[in-house]
Amino acid sequence: MDVVWLDVQMWTPLRGHLHPFTDIECDVPDPLPAQTLVWEQWAHDHLAAVAVHDRWQPGRYHFTAERRDRAGHAVEVFARGYWDWTP
Repeated sequence: MDVVWLDVQMWTPLRGHLHPFTDIECDVPDPLPAQTLVWEQWAHDHLAAVAVHDRWQPGRYHFTAERRDRAGHAVEVFARGYWDWTP
């Protein structure tokens, strides 16, 4: 595995649903987490770094940490969940 992708969707409170926001290509953690909670924390750390750098607006985001095939389809999901961003 060369990279892990974070598929991020943004919660839109006025519409009450998620919409696609961004995909983040990340280096594979070393060592690979064995537990879902560790993957979630890894994802939160990466999301925070990107959110600060790209100046995301505050809000609720949904993420999926996944491995993808060459066509870009998810073949393995390591963690998924919600993440609240408040700079």
